[in-house]
Amino acid sequence: MLESYVTPLLMSYVNKYIKNLKPSDLQLSLWGGDVVLSKLDLKLDVLEQELKLPFTFMSGHIHELRIHVPWTKLGSEPVVITINTMECILKLRDGVQDDHESGSSSTSRSASDSVKAQAKPRRLQQAAPSDPDLPPGYVQSLIRRVVNNVNIVVNNLILKYVEDDIVLSVNITSAECYTVDDAWERAFMDITAPELVLRKVINFSDCTVCLDKRNGSGKIEFYQDPLLYKCSFRTRLHFTYDNMNSKIPAFIKMQTMVESLKLSVTDQQLPMFMRILELVIALYYGAIGAPRDGDADEGSGPIRESVAPVPGMDVEEDNQGMARPFSSSELYMQPGGPDDQMDEGWVSWAWSFVPAIVGEEDEEGEDGTYHQREPGSSPSGTQQHAQPRDPVVSIGFYCTKASVTFKLTESLSESSYYSPQKVKSREVLCLEPEGITIEVLMMGEAFFDCQIGIVGCRAVCLKGIMGVRDFEDNLNRRAEDAVFFMCGETLSAKGMTYLTNSLFDYRSPENNGVRAEFILDATNHKETYTEIAGMQRFGAFYMDYLYTMENGGGKGSVGSQDSPAVAKEEPLPAVQESSTKRLVVGPLEVRLHSSAVHRILKMVACAMDHEYEPYCKPEPELVEERRAPATPEELSSLEEFIPTRLTCLTLLKVCITVSVAEFNLLHTLMPVLMGQKAPPAPPSVPAFQPVRPLPALRFQVERVNVEHTVPMYGPELVGLVSALSQPSDNLLHHCYAHCYLKVFEFQAGLTCQDAAGTFLPLLPIIPSFSTALYGKLLQLPACWTKRSPVPTTECIFELPHFAVQATMAQALLLQALCQSWTHSLGNGIPQALSEGLLQQVFRAPGVKSRSPSPTLECSVQNVELKLCSRATVKCASGTVGAVKVCARTPGSEEGSKEKLVPLIQGPSDTRELHTSRWLNEIRKPESLLAPDLLAFSVQVPLQGDDCRNSGAVLLVSVQGIAANVDPVVCTWLLHQPHRTGSRQQQQQQQQAPAVVAMAMPLAKRREDEVSVGSTPLAKQPSNQASDYASSPVKTKTVTESRPLSIPMKVMPISTAVESWSTSEERMKALIAHAWDAVKRLTLQLEVQSCCVFLPNDSLPSPSTIICGDIPGTVRSWYHNQASMPGTLVVCLPQISVLSAGHKYMEPLQELPFVVSKPILEEGDAFPWTISLSQFSLYTLLGQQHSLSLLEPMGCTSTLAVTSHRPQASEGRQSFVVCLHVDLQPVQVKCSNPQVQLLYELFLSWSTTWARLQKHSVLRQTSGAPETPQGAALTSPVRSSAGTVLPDASTCSPSADLGSPTEGDSVPAGDDGPFSDTVTLEQKTSSIGGTSGKVSLWMQWMLPKVTVKLYAPDSAAKNTEICVIAEMEDLSASVDVQDVYTKIKCKVVSFNMDHYRCSPEERVRSVGGCGGVILSCTDKLNRRTVLVRPVSKQDSFSHFSGFFPPTAARVLEGSHQQHGFLSITYTQAVTKNVRHKLTTRPERPPRGCSMAGGQRGAADPLADGSPQYLREILLTAQPFDVVLSCPLMAAVMGLFQATVPRRYRERGKSSGQPMRSHALTSRCLPLIYINTSTIRVFCPGTQDKHTATESHQSKEDTLVLKLGSVSMAPQADNPLSRTVLRKDIYQLALNLGILRDPGSEVEDRQYQLDLQSINIGTAQWEQLKPEKEGTKGGAAAETERNSQNPALEWNMASSIKRHQERRAILTPILTDFSVRVTAAPAIIFSRPVSLDSGPAEEAVVCGHSLEVNVSGSLDFYLSVAQVQLLQQLLLDHMVGLDVPEKSAEVHTRTGTHTNKNSVCAMHGCAMRVSGCVFT
Repeated sequence: MLESYVTPLLMSYVNKYIKNLKPSDLQLSLWGGDVVLSKLDLKLDVLEQELKLPFTFMSGHIHELRIHVPWTKLGSEPVVITINTMECILKLRDGVQDDHESGSSSTSRSASDSVKAQAKPRRLQQAAPSDPDLPPGYVQSLIRRVVNNVNIVVNNLILKYVEDDIVLSVNITSAECYTVDDAWERAFMDITAPELVLRKVINFSDCTVCLDKRNGSGKIEFYQDPLLYKCSFRTRLHFTYDNMNSKIPAFIKMQTMVESLKLSVTDQQLPMFMRILELVIALYYGAIGAPRDGDADEGSGPIRESVAPVPGMDVEEDNQGMARPFSSSELYMQPGGPDDQMDEGWVSWAWSFVPAIVGEEDEEGEDGTYHQREPGSSPSGTQQHAQPRDPVVSIGFYCTKASVTFKLTESLSESSYYSPQKVKSREVLCLEPEGITIEVLMMGEAFFDCQIGIVGCRAVCLKGIMGVRDFEDNLNRRAEDAVFFMCGETLSAKGMTYLTNSLFDYRSPENNGVRAEFILDATNHKETYTEIAGMQRFGAFYMDYLYTMENGGGKGSVGSQDSPAVAKEEPLPAVQESSTKRLVVGPLEVRLHSSAVHRILKMVACAMDHEYEPYCKPEPELVEERRAPATPEELSSLEEFIPTRLTCLTLLKVCITVSVAEFNLLHTLMPVLMGQKAPPAPPSVPAFQPVRPLPALRFQVERVNVEHTVPMYGPELVGLVSALSQPSDNLLHHCYAHCYLKVFEFQAGLTCQDAAGTFLPLLPIIPSFSTALYGKLLQLPACWTKRSPVPTTECIFELPHFAVQATMAQALLLQALCQSWTHSLGNGIPQALSEGLLQQVFRAPGVKSRSPSPTLECSVQNVELKLCSRATVKCASGTVGAVKVCARTPGSEEGSKEKLVPLIQGPSDTRELHTSRWLNEIRKPESLLAPDLLAFSVQVPLQGDDCRNSGAVLLVSVQGIAANVDPVVCTWLLHQPHRTGSRQQQQQQQQAPAVVAMAMPLAKRREDEVSVGSTPLAKQPSNQASDYASSPVKTKTVTESRPLSIPMKVMPISTAVESWSTSEERMKALIAHAWDAVKRLTLQLEVQSCCVFLPNDSLPSPSTIICGDIPGTVRSWYHNQASMPGTLVVCLPQISVLSAGHKYMEPLQELPFVVSKPILEEGDAFPWTISLSQFSLYTLLGQQHSLSLLEPMGCTSTLAVTSHRPQASEGRQSFVVCLHVDLQPVQVKCSNPQVQLLYELFLSWSTTWARLQKHSVLRQTSGAPETPQGAALTSPVRSSAGTVLPDASTCSPSADLGSPTEGDSVPAGDDGPFSDTVTLEQKTSSIGGTSGKVSLWMQWMLPKVTVKLYAPDSAAKNTEICVIAEMEDLSASVDVQDVYTKIKCKVVSFNMDHYRCSPEERVRSVGGCGGVILSCTDKLNRRTVLVRPVSKQDSFSHFSGFFPPTAARVLEGSHQQHGFLSITYTQAVTKNVRHKLTTRPERPPRGCSMAGGQRGAADPLADGSPQYLREILLTAQPFDVVLSCPLMAAVMGLFQATVPRRYRERGKSSGQPMRSHALTSRCLPLIYINTSTIRVFCPGTQDKHTATESHQSKEDTLVLKLGSVSMAPQADNPLSRTVLRKDIYQLALNLGILRDPGSEVEDRQYQLDLQSINIGTAQWEQLKPEKEGTKGGAAAETERNSQNPALEWNMASSIKRHQERRAILTPILTDFSVRVTAAPAIIFSRPVSLDSGPAEEAVVCGHSLEVNVSGSLDFYLSVAQVQLLQQLLLDHMVGLDVPEKSAEVHTRTGTHTNKNSVCAMHGCAMRVSGCVFT
């Protein structure tokens, strides 16, 4: 009887999965009690169909199957099923990826419903026996007892998975499942009342997991270490039933316990391990083997989340997602019908096996429902065929201790060729978590919860890494040093809390006979399982994932619908789904030292070392058109509730410590991580020595909160909302993914690990602050293309307060710490740290420093930024509330308080600070409601199809800033650590000479590091450089006591030139991008005045002043301190910039915003209007004394930029920038105290800068070649041997000049090259500016410049001399082109006067000599007549002895006269204008042809010619000068400053010889000067008493009159030169380039002509300015007469008539002319080889000078004139020292003609004609 029920039950399972079985044989064997089946093949297709997974069984075998049925003791002994050696091999189904990529696009709703429809019948099929008749009650109970006590034993279970080159094998030695009693001991049990409980145990013994790599033929060459080796674990199952007749348990608990789990992963296994993880994640997400649009379900949601899924969370999250239906999907109106061919999810697949697991064999159709005890529950679905309710299932996994060990492998070479390859592995890293718990609680598809917890975790460094044996056993290092990651607590301290309420906890309800209660309500669950409760149970990590599905009323749970047809036609009740993930990470400490960083990056590099095809590729978003609009009912239901997915991450007490790198081999790892080719292996690394003390930078965060929200059904919701014309804010809000980040109490500081391994207290660098960030991202932006106003992204950042503080020693230590990581020395040797620096930073408590360093503090307050992006524009706005920088200086003496010196304050009310009046007025304190320092809004259009969109908009407003450039800044910058332990350092250098000290200048160190291991240049003229470059270690050893030698700079120089060329290309691209941004930019810029105080001594803030108030501090010192240090106040101007047509807007706008007049066309934004106002300078000199330097001024500018589009043949785009500036009148005042203050400030900062350069605190980046000579070194040296003298080969590029037969041999002086002289200014005017670069043209207009100089009067006390210089109507233009720069300046009038003023009486009187110093008007009497006897007159004396000067002829045509003075300065590139300045026929110079060919990219200096050619043109109208040496001495005394005592000793230094030559033809510009009449008056002292007497006839003024002054860079009669290098000179002479401006060897000679010189005496009364004189026609007549002495003599009869208007001059020296010819030295610059430094200079010729006097010299001297000269000499030479000057000149003889002399008794006359002085 029993056999008829038991046998079919067993045969239904055996026959289903095993091939070729005869049921009759099996039945006969079973009746015998034992059956043994050998060599069985499994039905692979049935297994694949049952599992419903994307795997194919390649093979499946059972070696032996034993079934033992104790027929006689069925009620007391179990049935035993034994499987010996079962092996299955799986692989991924062929084409599964292709199927996934090209699968159907039916809806998730229909797919899920079809899955549910298929799952239920299969469940019935599996559980139902073949016999439809039910047995009697006794037999039924007996069968239940048999089934409940079946023992299953599996010995040697082997599972293999094969994919690509991966072979994953799982081997379980034995597994046994049996029934136990309440003590979990083996027993024969049955379900009895009142417990109604069944317990089972599954024991797994020796589970081993291997992961190996096979070759192309499928064979494994060598075996890796197992991932998991001989791990045993046990599983306890607990079933609770509602009644004896229940077919399905009400509660199921399945929990597994592992005592020790040891995983091992090698570097070769790591890529394969990552591949397996990708496979598991793809399966869980449904990416493969699942419906295509499983992407739309809740389980695959994390794929679209911006926050990456947390490991351990996504598995259960996806499980529940596959388990529940899309009950809300009809709200989103999914089109399409059901698809019955779809695969089902994993959880539905697993759920179908629940009856098989619990052993129920009867049909489910029987009424076996149970009553759920949890309140709020409802039927889980429509009751069809009396469907049973879903049980409550609890799954748990517990691990006491686990470890994951990472190993690096290396191959071992074997002697035998045929022997298999062996691999040796080396442990480097171990991760050790303990107390791991994974618990899952679910009830059907309405409730799912997963909790994961870890009590503690730590990571440990093992052995060595990359050749550095840092943790070998022989080092005897502390165990704590190896730990670099610690989180949570230890099990010994925490206890067994991770097992709470589990089947392995003796206190759990199940182990005490009590029925467990499960929380299945979302609200109750969240109240019970809080973050605090989770962290109390687990110390390191806690995750709680909760998914619930409730009906709209919230009264119960709903389940799935069975029939897809019902789901399609009948609407489901509204359900409310929610998904919440909460993750908490407990106290966390990470120590990133060299050992940890290298190990982590090495494992990352190993993980990236694979090339597997991804399982699924991201697909473009498909926008599907909706078939029907949403109904109002659907919209109202959506308004009430929209299902979302919430993820919360909390980090508690995070501490990250970054130590100084003890060794650095990152240069071998970073290229691999960046995807580049792996560099060669590093050289042998020296033995590792731990560094103690070890400074470190530590970051601490008290709490970090991250919240991420995303809609569950993004595509459906977006598709519905995007179709609405005006969606509500609530619907739009849920169409975004939202992310919140909050950081609480973040701080950073320096610490140090001492020899004992403990860290010193934190020295704060960044004090504690908090911040917040919010962002949202629009889901499926492709659906919103028709709704451009909808923002796609939005981001808000808030920072209430942020500060940084550090001393200079701390900053240097931070720099050293960063450099230890960013700079690798190749062999990993650490850089030595200065002991003095460490001692200064980490001072022992109670130890005082000799010179305490000030602390610099910078704080920023109220920073708010908002970013917004739309389909057409990107915009941003933000504010910065305040910025403050101050310095804290500790008290130097005992008991003295620290001083606070404010340095920068913003915002500050600087509107009244442009004058010193604010110091005497009542100043309001800085308001707490002050406007934000910075407010801006920017809007940038995106490049779309419509090119007519408007341009960008930039609105900026900056409030006033007060800055105090205090000397404490110099103290902070110049602070150097004390040099201690020099002997120890010397010993260290002797022991390890290759160690480079940290004090080495950074620039040199960078060059040396580039040189290390670098290859020499391709063409190396010297072997020495390559020797240095090829042996870097040797070089460092030799030069241990000094920086690396100069030959190590071979590579840095070449790389500098190459980077310069590449940087020029980058600059071109940058200019093009800048133009694209500016050409349609609407700009509004407002910058309030910035007031800068520069005291020459420190200005600490008084305690009565608000902290950081700089104007208040200055005002307090000004009024209350008698010894206020001198202070220079620079009030920078207010700046306002507006683009064309723009009206003022508030700078802070709501995003996005619209301007009144958008700019559409390119260039319409110009011209910009730039206004500057209230720019001033003044000084505060203590004792409430303030003096102005520059009165407030401003300007208005107009800026225009145009662009020329390049043609096909042209290069890049060219730009023309035009700037017109109208300046307000400028008034400058100066006195000696102000000069002294400026000099002291200059000394202070120049000394600081020099010391900074000496200490190499400031880096000097050499992006461009430092000197032109340095650039010339890159060109090869070309020899010209055979064409000139043998030593002409040293002439380098002058060989380009050609041979004597090639050029035109032009002897010196034979040609007349100056007949049609062309100036550089004229030639450059014809050069266009459209060569593809930026051209600049500026025009400046200045109505008036006034300079007032105040000097004390030595003759009278309390009286000052005031010298006033006035220039009116200044205009200047600047033209900058590619090849030249031209500056023109014109002055209409220029006058200098002086006055005497008394500061007490405030009375100003005219100074001596009428107060005139220089005048370009007729202020002084121009009616001067030189009296001479007619008999003595030479008819030709008034003619010049020379032809008209060259300068006069040149400037007449090229320089139009305008006003008093006109100056033009031109600088041009020599190679571009040199051929334009020569008058000889053009010849193809060899240098030019080669420059175009071989040396196209070489520097212009490569041919030996100067890079630039300069020219100065100057013309001036007549002017008068009154010479008063006492007045000049008083004015010069104004500019005399005494050196302060603290700078006197420092100034003494051993000077070095000057190597540069300033006065050479290469350095001097071309100078053209032409002036009109110049009169110099030298009056004697005017005595008031003598003035009243009738001595009107006494002459008291010496008058010097110059007819004109001319100068040109060409001589009419060139000098012959004394040649020192005849070879070079002769070569240049043969080529005819001696007279070419800008040539390599230029013989330039300057000619100065002084025309019509007269010296005489006159009466000052006749010359002095008239108070109200007649002007007009008489002036021209007087001017004409003064220029023609003969006319004056013939008109002597009219002298008396005009005596009252004329000044009679008594001659001393009559008309004569002087010509000075000067030839500067000729220096030839010789480029030399690369390894000899800068270019060598050769002196070709020295200086030459010649002075010629032409015409007759008539001397007339009377006694009165001699007395006058003597008196003038005595008056004007007082206090003046005549410096002795000596010059070596070359002489040449001249011929003297008409030598005679005439003498008389009353007077003395001497005449000399035709004199030449050489």
